[in-house]
Amino acid sequence: MSLLLAALALQTAAPDPVVGLCRFDVAQLSFAGSPAEQARCLMQPVGKRGALAASPKRLPGTLSRVMAGRVPLPSRDVVTHLLAAERMDIGGVDQPVSRARDGDPTAPLARYFVIHDTSTPYYGDEPFPADIDGDARVNSFRPYFPANADPEKFPVAHLFLNRIGQVLVGQPLSRPWRATKLETRVIGLPAKGLFLHVETVMPRRRDPAIEGWNDAIAPNPGFSARQYDRLAILYIALSVRAGGWLIPAQHATMDHGLPQAHDDPQNFRIKDFDRALHRRLRALRRD
Repeated sequence: MSLLLAALALQTAAPDPVVGLCRFDVAQLSFAGSPAEQARCLMQPVGKRGALAASPKRLPGTLSRVMAGRVPLPSRDVVTHLLAAERMDIGGVDQPVSRARDGDPTAPLARYFVIHDTSTPYYGDEPFPADIDGDARVNSFRPYFPANADPEKFPVAHLFLNRIGQVLVGQPLSRPWRATKLETRVIGLPAKGLFLHVETVMPRRRDPAIEGWNDAIAPNPGFSARQYDRLAILYIALSVRAGGWLIPAQHATMDHGLPQAHDDPQNFRIKDFDRALHRRLRALRRD
């Protein structure tokens, strides 16, 4: 085989049948295991520079019951009312989400709720603002919506969530989109549309203990209380729109082990997310 033909063969070769830390099965369009087992793997705590702690032995209470199918989805009417009351416009919950294989009508609807952090704005060697959650520069959406940007590249996620709880749509939830290296460089086209991506605003600083440019230092705690609350609402709303509970995941755990893998979301506390989810589901049951 000529070098040219060999190169073309590599470019068009199908992805490995099972890939990544959490063993994504390309044929089944799913990570390995039950929803709870997938969530445990995909929600491993992410440390500095993407180092992962061990998977939790069990998911927190509410999320554990959700992944086990013991919590019914709220009705679309109830969630529509909630979004209106909270002034959160995500394009409604009565339309479908994206489908895998770049919108193939025979492919499954999106199954995964992927949490990112923006790692922006970057403060270099300067300290974070004293009021990191309320700071106007930190909470600005402007950097994520550059003027005259290529619509095939920007905005980089379906939804953006800042530290005061504001939500802005980047890509329509019905649009197949990819935002991790596992999707773009390893799985390829089958993954496009299977994942819904949420960017949470989080500034970064340089770690002086690491030579050269880096953005290794994130705030701790990483997320504001308002972000956890809004993230819980988004998780409920996107699951309702998808017609079933989505499996939560993180950018870093999806990309773990790949070259130039990302390290977000930093300092995400699954128990805080679980508590916010519990509060919101309990309030919806009362309604």
